[in-house]
Amino acid sequence: MKTYLTEHAYFTNTKDLDEATRQHVLVNWDAMNKTERAVLDMIRRYSVKYGAAHLKHETIEKAINKSNATVRRAIRKLEKLEIIERIHFIRPVMSGLGANIYVIKPIHDQSKMNSPEEAEKPADSKPQPAIPKTEAFLSKSISSKDLKRTSPPKVLPTTLFGKMKSLLSSTIGESKLARNFYGIYRHQSLRMLKFSIHEDKGELFEVLALQALQIAVHATKLKNIRNIPGYYSGVLRELIDKALFSEAFMDYDVPVEGFFYR
Repeated sequence: MKTYLTEHAYFTNTKDLDEATRQHVLVNWDAMNKTERAVLDMIRRYSVKYGAAHLKHETIEKAINKSNATVRRAIRKLEKLEIIERIHFIRPVMSGLGANIYVIKPIHDQSKMNSPEEAEKPADSKPQPAIPKTEAFLSKSISSKDLKRTSPPKVLPTTLFGKMKSLLSSTIGESKLARNFYGIYRHQSLRMLKFSIHEDKGELFEVLALQALQIAVHATKLKNIRNIPGYYSGVLRELIDKALFSEAFMDYDVPVEGFFYR
């Protein structure tokens, strides 16, 4: 059963899903090529039942007769155009990464955003009352120094380095170590991103980097760790290896026991 897909769906019926897909194609027709439109239609057809599609790259490749690299480029393009959302799926039983979940996003009505909310009203021909001298005097007498300054709201970090620094500051109070952890993440991720098969996994590596840091920080509360960056490096390496290794088998629907020789 794939009822878990409904948790990610933006639409509750096929009519709205099809209409959103059609609008996406119309709005982005010039920005999309034939392959990208074919991949989008593939995701739409597999999303009809549950509102989201759980698809392997191999399934898309065979359906539209394109290479793995071409399919990956098309998916990245659809993400960039904000037509679809890609969700990394962790298999609950065997753990590790499985095939991605793809969700078609609602389309934003640009016409409403560009048009004014109210129609322009004709200028009132009635004479406006003159501003009292006392009011004019008060407006001039108020300076910027007299205004109360309010502190800006706290902004949550959006970059991986900022999240690392915030996590370390709120847990072990060593935010200066964030640069060391970020350097370890860069070294391990760039080593894998240089391969074309992993070039679209930048977001995944960031998720694993933060997860590894959380594990390392939690471990410091349970035992004495002399070299936290070294411990973090080992945890991150294990998470990356497990994620990439498990993904290598995601294209097989039949367990190993299902293969046999006559």
